[in-house]
Amino acid sequence: MPASRTCRKCDKPLLPDLPWCPASYETVREFAPRAPLHHGDFVGSPMPTSGHIPHWSRWEKSATTFGPTGRVVATVILLSTVLPAISYGNIVFVLTFPVAAAVVLNAIWAKGWVVPDEPDLPPVLVDEPPRPPEPLTGAMRAWRIATWTLGLGVLLLFAYGPVPAKAAVLALAAIAFPWWFFRVYLDR
Repeated sequence: MPASRTCRKCDKPLLPDLPWCPASYETVREFAPRAPLHHGDFVGSPMPTSGHIPHWSRWEKSATTFGPTGRVVATVILLSTVLPAISYGNIVFVLTFPVAAAVVLNAIWAKGWVVPDEPDLPPVLVDEPPRPPEPLTGAMRAWRIATWTLGLGVLLLFAYGPVPAKAAVLALAAIAFPWWFFRVYLDR
């Protein structure tokens, strides 16, 4: 605890800039020793014993983990990459996959700290009501259709087209993607 502003020896007031008492020359301690407040018992956060008790779980959804469905789906997606890699003869993938899969599966199946909801509490009030979405005009609808059509055409051209067309798609994507990214996300 912080030291008092009076001397421990003579009870006279201490000066703020001197590290000793001017009357008794007793040194001033910044933090004075004190007797323990508790005798052998634990002092800390209270541990709940009833009601909604927070706990560790692999099978419940928490703030930082998936629930059981998400974990199983993520595991299946991860393991579904093995057969295509083996069938195409990708030996580097087959050799590095166990190490990468161990790290990813460890993260997927990690325990999460689950704090159950309190059903007695009223819902949290939102400051402003949600705004309805903006109506689509004919020009906006046409722009969306043209964008999706162009994107699907480029994807099909890259998948099934000749090599020069694939190179052109990659070159345009190398220019268009950074432009789109900066325009949408960084130009706010």
